Amino acid sequence: MTLHRIILVFLYTATILVSLYLSWTGWEYYALGRQDRPRHELHLDWKPGGFVSHGAGIVGSALMMILLLYSVRKRWSRLHNFGNIRHWLNYHIWMGITGPILVIFHTTFKFGGIVAVSFWSMIAVAVSGVLGRYLYVQIPRSMSGDELSAAQLRELEDDLQEQIKQEVMGNEQLFNVVEEFFQSEEQSAQAVGLWRWFKRDLGEPLRYMALRQKLRSLGASGHHVRTLTKLARKRAKLGRRIQFLSTARRLLHHWHVFHKPFAVIMIIIMIVHVGVAVALGYTWIF
Repeated sequence: MTLHRIILVFLYTATILVSLYLSWTGWEYYALGRQDRPRHELHLDWKPGGFVSHGAGIVGSALMMILLLYSVRKRWSRLHNFGNIRHWLNYHIWMGITGPILVIFHTTFKFGGIVAVSFWSMIAVAVSGVLGRYLYVQIPRSMSGDELSAAQLRELEDDLQEQIKQEVMGNEQLFNVVEEFFQSEEQSAQAVGLWRWFKRDLGEPLRYMALRQKLRSLGASGHHVRTLTKLARKRAKLGRRIQFLSTARRLLHHWHVFHKPFAVIMIIIMIVHVGVAVALGYTWIF
């Protein structure tokens, strides 16, 4: 596992643990109506302006501001060599998920007025962000994040085909099993549609489990089974992405039209909300 993946696992684990802690500890308080909350023992620290909830709001808002650096990294040519763009996107998504979760705890699940507009814009941005990440990975890209040309895609396909041939070491049965699997994946991928893409991805583990069982039944060693399955997965995904390329590009364009306006609304109202809170003296006291 790479350092990047280890960091992501740590960050998402931290998000889950913090969410579980806040939910478990504040459950009784969150379940009360507005009129009953001031009498609860947690009210001082857990109200929106309290130490715990206010702190969650500050951290959540900070994350949603920091995630804007991804857009700067993507558009400013001087930063194009500053880190892997896919890593930037992964951290961008983590902040886009964790930030709204913390802000929800800041609201103590009670919100209204103009803040509600910002809240639902935030939810729309978070949900559409996950969808956008899914569409983004459907478009084959280089390590720098640039879209690959048709010639580069053909080269990748040929290279994967050659690697599979070398791995089977002349064993026709193994090669035919992998080829049949690829043809089956290619045929089923002809069904275009976002929901069908999701369904195919959800069923992917079962299909690769069946492939591994077939390879083992033909006497392939554990190393060959793992390597051939990995190569088959890469080739099948590349073939599907080539086939879906025009559809994915079109959907990603429409996604930008939806995602950006909500992000702008969310940020503007959040800045106004923070400005008013500070002006009225609602600051986080350590």
